[in-house]
Amino acid sequence: MALGLTIPVQESLAELLLPLGNLETVTAAALRRYALDHCLERIERAEHRIAHYEEQYGYNYESFNQRICTDQAFLDEVNRTHPTWEADAAEWIHRIQEAQEWRERSQTILHLSLPVLMPG
Repeated sequence: MALGLTIPVQESLAELLLPLGNLETVTAAALRRYALDHCLERIERAEHRIAHYEEQYGYNYESFNQRICTDQAFLDEVNRTHPTWEADAAEWIHRIQEAQEWRERSQTILHLSLPVLMPG
């Protein structure tokens, strides 16, 4: 569903953009690029935190969680060396989910914007 969105553009800027193509197409491409850049920024931030926890605990989340649930000696050691591990694990899984959500958004943006960007 396309919105009847009006975006004000200064006349001097519009004249500069004309050689790039139809202003609607240029605007759609700019919005797409902005949204994708925002998605990538959020993915990178989440992945940075994920990498921090992987380095701190020496495992990816799935392996860490499995060991916590099945290896009492490992759990005892983690409790001793990282008393805040439960809060870390909650944020860790949240960041994994966040990164996945932003990846899905970026894929949706790419998928939905293709018809607008392809010449008719």
